[in-house]
Amino acid sequence: MKTEKLAVIALAIIIAGVLSAYLLITYGGEIFDNLTGSTETIEIGDCVDVNYVGSFENGTVFETSYEDVANDSGIYDPTTTYEPLKTFISFNLTEEPPDGYSSYYPGIEGFMEGLIGLKEGETKTLDPIPPEKAYGVYPKIGDEISVIEPATEQELTIVFTDIQENASMPIQYIGEFGNATTTLFHLRYDYYSIGDPYDLYYTWENATVVTKINETMFWYYTMIPEDERENFTWVENTPDGPVSYWENASSVTSMNNTTIIVTHTPEIDSTLSFFETIFTVVSLSDTEINVSYEDATGNLSFYTFDRTVTIERNESQVIAEIYPTEGVDQLLQLIKMFYVPDLTLSVHDYAGKTLYFDVEIANIYKTSQQES
Repeated sequence: MKTEKLAVIALAIIIAGVLSAYLLITYGGEIFDNLTGSTETIEIGDCVDVNYVGSFENGTVFETSYEDVANDSGIYDPTTTYEPLKTFISFNLTEEPPDGYSSYYPGIEGFMEGLIGLKEGETKTLDPIPPEKAYGVYPKIGDEISVIEPATEQELTIVFTDIQENASMPIQYIGEFGNATTTLFHLRYDYYSIGDPYDLYYTWENATVVTKINETMFWYYTMIPEDERENFTWVENTPDGPVSYWENASSVTSMNNTTIIVTHTPEIDSTLSFFETIFTVVSLSDTEINVSYEDATGNLSFYTFDRTVTIERNESQVIAEIYPTEGVDQLLQLIKMFYVPDLTLSVHDYAGKTLYFDVEIANIYKTSQQES
């Protein structure tokens, strides 16, 4: 009898194995997912469809993917399509979603952290998400942001010096943001300290220094070293970048307490390349340099450069600006994207609020496993 029982068990095992192989070949791994439920969990790099209900600490629902919940909560919007949120799980704000998933975007940090490890079909109430991992912390007077410019490694500190609520939109912003009432943020940009060099002129290094700073302005003064006042190459600072003039053809011809006069004296027939155009010196006057060049049609044309440049030795610059909420929002997003990835300051409507989410995982796309 014992032998017969063992034979029956062995036969059952063989049949089960053959059946499993047949199902696997015919239907692939999907048959086991359907029978046992998918074991795939959400990882960084995946794309996920998520149904959700978002609420504040007092239980007020502020956002949802369910139309009936929106109706019951009094937040229904007929222009909104209520469907699962398409989330690309990435904590790199500059990372693009995988090919074929362009409609998927990263969510707030705490929301994405709460999704990691969940399975398709799973429901969960996420841990409360603090402002730092939600929509940020609303600025207050005295808050500072330190930014390091990668090219120069120069540090810039942005300080919130004043905040005015229920203010009129400044006239310079009406065209971009409309004429609605807004909150005005007074920002101060601290680039320098007294005595720091201010690279105003490409021609001389450290010839200009900061002499005075107050809440809204800073002042700087230019002193050209004696051994750099003759036979130097003048560099023009243009909107398209620096352009060098004739080599060793410029000199300081006058200097008093308020101004410095630089005069260019290039030789006749000498050339200057200015944004891919070659200029040839034809003649000089007291005030002008007359040059010729070949225009786009191949004809000879003429142009004049100023022969002198007047430099104000004492100058100032505004270091404080006023931004409406909309402008600060753009500024903070740019700073977070390119300079300070862990920046938490925000003027979003939900800034400063702890958020609560009930979620249901509708679909998981294992884009984290796709070959790059």
